[in-house]
Amino acid sequence: MSGIDIISDTTGQAIVESIKALGTKLSEGRVIYGVHINGADSNPKTRVRYLADAVGMTPATMNFASGTFDYGSWANAFFMPKPCMLKTNGQVDYYLNENDLTKKIDGSASDIANIDYDGNAMMEWGNGTDIIWWKIEPDKGNPNSASLYVANYQADKEFKNLNFIDINGNEKSHFYTPIYNGSLDGNNKLRSISGQTVIKSKSASQEMTYARANGTGYEIEQYVDRLLINILLIIMGKSTDTQDVFGRGMSENASDENLLLKTGTMNGKGLFWGENAGKAGVKIFGMENYYGNQWRRTVGLILANGIVKIKLSPSTKDGSKATNYNTDGTGYIEIPNSTPSGTSGGYIKDMLYTALGMFPTSITGSSSTYYPDGCWFNIAIIAFALFGGPLHAGRPCGAFFVDLRNEAGNAGWNIGASVPIIHGIK
Repeated sequence: MSGIDIISDTTGQAIVESIKALGTKLSEGRVIYGVHINGADSNPKTRVRYLADAVGMTPATMNFASGTFDYGSWANAFFMPKPCMLKTNGQVDYYLNENDLTKKIDGSASDIANIDYDGNAMMEWGNGTDIIWWKIEPDKGNPNSASLYVANYQADKEFKNLNFIDINGNEKSHFYTPIYNGSLDGNNKLRSISGQTVIKSKSASQEMTYARANGTGYEIEQYVDRLLINILLIIMGKSTDTQDVFGRGMSENASDENLLLKTGTMNGKGLFWGENAGKAGVKIFGMENYYGNQWRRTVGLILANGIVKIKLSPSTKDGSKATNYNTDGTGYIEIPNSTPSGTSGGYIKDMLYTALGMFPTSITGSSSTYYPDGCWFNIAIIAFALFGGPLHAGRPCGAFFVDLRNEAGNAGWNIGASVPIIHGIK
């Protein structure tokens, strides 16, 4: 009896269909990268397991000894953004040399340090063909464990593309994040320009006004973009310890505003760079000081008297009832069972995973276990989210570090905002 003969018709048809599906996937260049996070495993590396097309891939990591970044298998991933100079009307003027931002890709001088330039230095997400879809799937019966996915197509109805949705609910080909910490120009516009002193000591409302002064569709950083980037960091690094994989950032310095880094200190460092002494900043997906240096004020995440409220789009396509962002969470989506507990200023042990995000709930971890990032919270106020941590915060600084103990009106030299995330511009 041949090998073919012993396969039932049903089984044989299933194999044929699987081969057809694989052929379609490969011919269309469709990919799904995933990880599973085991909430019960305290080791940041072993708790993460590759899923789907990530299986067998080599994680990325910063080589602190050589000062170079090893992309592993991820150098040409579809989700990698490109640095560019973006005009305030939302049009890309030109792309930049990612290893030397002072140069255009043709080798001529760029405008990254030109404060009179009508636009900003930005990272462009979406490669022109593919946008990024993401999905969070909590384990049944255990929302502290979850599978996280990104794909270049909508693999099922649970995959979301909210980063690419404008204020009118329309899908766009790109979204943009700032290369630099925000700085304020002479026209009271929040900018992303090299060689500038970072904005400080402003309230959330002021920062949002300065960002929106650039034109229609501009805003300070959004939680939905932080969420996507953090998912990508876990996938690329196969770890929940971002400092160990990507670098410590400006985290081990004195509490001194004179030590704040000006913008542009990492113009020649590529898309990723870091060190492990906590003294010289970190670069993540082309963005300087994604954590460390200053808290980064972020719209779309509010802790209102202990209840997490979120908004994942300036439109209402995320299911919220508010158009655009506000400072108190009115019209935002409430996340059940989201009240953080434990030490009000400590390390994250448990994340509550839902289809709409990941939220620290148990602040009882340590500097080397679970998520070795901090969470500060106050359940007696309406807190406006700050992410990343300032230059004097130490080991808690990292991609997941979140401060939920500051009201929107609070200001200080260690709190800043980064210019415009752009939506709704052609």
